[in-house]
Amino acid sequence: MIENLLKNFKEKITETNFKTKDVYFYFTDLDEMYSLNEIEKSEKIIKKDRYLIFKISSLDLLEIVNGKIHPEDLLFNKKIKISGDISLLS
Repeated sequence: MIENLLKNFKEKITETNFKTKDVYFYFTDLDEMYSLNEIEKSEKIIKKDRYLIFKISSLDLLEIVNGKIHPEDLLFNKKIKISGDISLLS
């Protein structure tokens, strides 16, 4: 399920030219980290000098992908934590 969710999310954001390399999702409810670029479970961050990690629950990401909530709503409710090199977003 997580792989399908991330694949769907990746397809939607690559239309905006967002680079998915070095972007990870840590799912707080599953205690697992996934690479957005490879769409697979990752035990560690591959590139240590530049990375971006989104800490979020899998259910919250599902709601974002399905358009039920806007990501900013979660940021203000402190349900998403972002760490790493924020310049990867540009």
